[in-house]
Amino acid sequence: MLLILSGCSGNVHQSGKVVFDDGSPVPCGDVCFLSETYQASGTIQPDGTFVIGSTQTKNGLKPGTYKVVIAGAQIVVGEDPREKGAPLIEYLVDDKYTDPEQTPFTVEVKGRNSNLEFKVEKRQKSSPN
Repeated sequence: MLLILSGCSGNVHQSGKVVFDDGSPVPCGDVCFLSETYQASGTIQPDGTFVIGSTQTKNGLKPGTYKVVIAGAQIVVGEDPREKGAPLIEYLVDDKYTDPEQTPFTVEVKGRNSNLEFKVEKRQKSSPN
């Protein structure tokens, strides 16, 4: 999927929403825009929305083409049995969205756009052994 955004030059701020393929919001995690020379990220809020950049002038995205990786994960009550003392993390989105080589999302940033929406598949639950 390729989204084309138009607007002015300079560092820009992007906002949007990450939802599961059933339309429900991804409640937490991070969205990261990656190019060969630059990256910027934002935190996914409980309603699935995110903002890349802030009101600071040099914060945000430089115009260019970015791979978009999405890491939907949350800390749950408990301790990871594989690593003593580490929190137990529940991964919410399919692994392909966290890998720049596998993500289907590419965005060309030319200016601000607040209507980005990324639909992702839920991660399949592992069955206990």
